[in-house]
Amino acid sequence: MDDSRWERFARGEGCPLDAPRPGSNDYWDFVVSLSVSSLYLSKNQTYRGHCQLIFDPRHVARVDQLSAVEWNALSADLFKAQAAIMRAVGADHLNVESLGNVVPHVHWHIVPRYRGDPRWGSPIWLTSLDDMSDTRLPAGEQRALVEQLAAACASV
Repeated sequence: MDDSRWERFARGEGCPLDAPRPGSNDYWDFVVSLSVSSLYLSKNQTYRGHCQLIFDPRHVARVDQLSAVEWNALSADLFKAQAAIMRAVGADHLNVESLGNVVPHVHWHIVPRYRGDPRWGSPIWLTSLDDMSDTRLPAGEQRALVEQLAAACASV
């Protein structure tokens, strides 16, 4: 991504993660709204259950730009989302990452990890997004996983 595009996104100009967002696109499917964020299941399911938790109320590029109240609410949402994802997919471990190097809007990647996954023992991120494995589930299986995650969120 060129620097000028990133800088525009950081200012909130055309940020693709600003609300309102589409419920489904080439990158994710909506799962559930939480107190200050929304949970989306990534279309890339190389790591089954990989989700993004995106801050909803306003554009914020970094967590230090959140108020204490927003941070506490987002932290509670993150806790709930992690518990729900683990309940739904039964992974061996969970990585939680907030990067913002591509889209500077506060969001968390919640990545279930499994012994034997393509990068077990290492971060999933490679030097280029183009180098990452991209595993798509059949539409019915993706919908079923969205429903499992929503049900797990409701019971946490």
